[in-house]
Amino acid sequence: MTKFLLRTFFILSVLLFGVLFGIHQANEGTLSLFGKNEGAHPITVPSSSPDQGEQKQEVTFKQAVPAPEKDQLVEKPENSTKDLEDKQQLAADVGAFNFYSELGSNIGELLEIVVYHTVSAITSMIDGWLNN
Repeated sequence: MTKFLLRTFFILSVLLFGVLFGIHQANEGTLSLFGKNEGAHPITVPSSSPDQGEQKQEVTFKQAVPAPEKDQLVEKPENSTKDLEDKQQLAADVGAFNFYSELGSNIGELLEIVVYHTVSAITSMIDGWLNN
């Protein structure tokens, strides 16, 4: 019994640290994808020591990258109509690929109906056996 518990604890520990490592890697990948991993900026801080005058030390702090300004998020008015037309054309071109999405959603709805009726039939049979 003790061997089993130790093995289980070891396996769960390895899995936990694996999941935490994976989450960390995914977070780093997401930050690098958006270019926000350049957060370490050296800052010079004056320090004084008794035998030497003031020296400048470089200390590295991780600083958050500032959010983009509101003006940067809004498209320019002169480009917005052209961009909108391009996006509408792209949506019309990609419309043929929506067939697979619609097919998948229809199959999902069909499976949902089948499972619902199967479960309701089984529960009604069990209810009938228990109440008779």
